[in-house]
Amino acid sequence: TTTTSSGSSSSSGSSGSSNGVVSAVELNSAKLRALAVAGDMCYITQDYEFWGDPILVWGYEHRAVDVAECCAACHAQRRLWERGGTAQGRNGSACNLWAFCADKDKCKDRLGECWLRRDNQLNPPPALPKAHGNNLGWISGVVYENDTHLQQYSNHALVFHTTVGDITMTLLPELAPNSVAELLRAAAWLAPYNGYCQNCRIYRPEKNFLVQGMIEAPGVYVAVPRHPSPPQRMVMEKGLICWAGGSGGPHWFVNMVDQRGFKDDHLCFAKATNESMAVFDKILELPLKNKTKPNDMNGEGCHPPRLASELPCPNLSLDASD
Repeated sequence: TTTTSSGSSSSSGSSGSSNGVVSAVELNSAKLRALAVAGDMCYITQDYEFWGDPILVWGYEHRAVDVAECCAACHAQRRLWERGGTAQGRNGSACNLWAFCADKDKCKDRLGECWLRRDNQLNPPPALPKAHGNNLGWISGVVYENDTHLQQYSNHALVFHTTVGDITMTLLPELAPNSVAELLRAAAWLAPYNGYCQNCRIYRPEKNFLVQGMIEAPGVYVAVPRHPSPPQRMVMEKGLICWAGGSGGPHWFVNMVDQRGFKDDHLCFAKATNESMAVFDKILELPLKNKTKPNDMNGEGCHPPRLASELPCPNLSLDASD
């Protein structure tokens, strides 16, 4: 695990620790995922202290354990405001910006400060909110009021940019409306950072079956419940992209052949273009991981096969459909 700050991490494997002890970084990542599944997305910007006026909760008097707790505090304050439980007047507003001082070496005695603010002129992505002062060590986030800023992307395709070619996914809201909304939300939020998707990757190639990958970045965890969703296609045709494991993300796979065996078990959210299927064919030819021991389930000749080196999908964008 590579720590980008004390509040978030990147990982090329599972979130579990090899020695059975969960680190603070892993625990914080798990909290962020749990918040996302519950509908409280915590979009993260490193080394920024977003600045808004009025200040709703002063960080000098409000400390959080980690990024997840600070983000959750902003969402909780919003719900309190919706119930009419906040003060009247200038400070009686709903939180839409939070800032957490995360790095103990840079923050020093300000470590753990969690500021909740309101920006009444908040612009949608790719614009970033105003930042304040020396930002090193800070992690900030935004809570948008609604999804009106996503309407401009209604006719856009989701594109993964890889070293072997671009993978273009035509989104299918008629099959997975909630998943498509989450993917648009995530891609729009990554736009100010050139679409950098830290943990997006492809790791499983299986000829005559599928290619599997993952969509995740610090603060972006695309996962929605499998149900309720519209009925799925009983024949999952070649090129259809679906969530793996019968869930709603973040692991996905593309069908390399027409399949009937899955029935209605998997939620499908996109279709790969013909050009993208050629990219997947290239991925199927990449070297596989070798066995390290007889019972290695991730080695060559085992099921499921794994790439010798996982293929990063470091950039994610929304491109206008033809």
